[in-house]
Amino acid sequence: MALLAGGELDPKRFFEGGNPQVQGSSFDLTIGCIFDHEGKKVDGLFTIKPGHMVQVVSAEVLKLSEKHTGHVTYKTTMTRQGIWALTVGIIDPGWNGPVATTLLNFSRVDHTVTSGDAFLRVSIFEHEPVPIAKLRKADPLDIYLKDIQRVAASKFPPTFLDKDEIAEDAGKNVLDRIRKEALVWVGGIALIFTLLQAVVGSFAGARANLTDIELLKAQVRALQNELLRAGGERASAAGLVTRPDDVPRSAWQPSTTEPSHPGGSGAVSTAPAGPKAQKINPPAQP
Repeated sequence: MALLAGGELDPKRFFEGGNPQVQGSSFDLTIGCIFDHEGKKVDGLFTIKPGHMVQVVSAEVLKLSEKHTGHVTYKTTMTRQGIWALTVGIIDPGWNGPVATTLLNFSRVDHTVTSGDAFLRVSIFEHEPVPIAKLRKADPLDIYLKDIQRVAASKFPPTFLDKDEIAEDAGKNVLDRIRKEALVWVGGIALIFTLLQAVVGSFAGARANLTDIELLKAQVRALQNELLRAGGERASAAGLVTRPDDVPRSAWQPSTTEPSHPGGSGAVSTAPAGPKAQKINPPAQP
């Protein structure tokens, strides 16, 4: 494969129409048609604002034989001005149509383009013939231009990466994520509160039960003390309680008679039987 240069670069040999500008080893292609982001053909000047794009088609129609391949690249003079051709690459043998690309203004100032402006560079390589079945043919010119129009209107936004749409989509994604995570957190928090209420309720119930038991115990002890105190007061008031020391000995100390021992006379022996229980007489009837 050899790169054609110098006198081998004959425009009539490789192009139909347009005004290809011959360089040392390449041709400069010029703008033939301009289509804005709505797919409308632009007549005259078109201003590419910073960050905006436009579709352009070459005025030259290439006619490559089975022995020639084209290599399209952007022009450095345009890139220095902030204009970049996005669609560049190889043109296969057999191609017989124009070349289209997307121009992007990545500078901070407006840039104006119009028909006849040089915008691409194409180099021609010569090589062994390619089989007829491998040749690539272009659509008729009118169909090719309509396809570029359709792509400009439906595939490309007016600005590179369409920052407004990207920001809107990013905002929607963030909001959707916040909503989903909020639902999860709300559910988790509700579950935690429910569990806390159950735990606090169980502790409160247990504490209430213990308090009730202690209260009942205190009431029982108070009732017992009251009953004992009331009974003692009534007995003392009636003089019904006598102690063994207040009773004659003969009244509470029984006597026992032991049998007579042989050879002796019977004798009566008394032995204390221990103190008797206190005698509580019934109260006198009125």
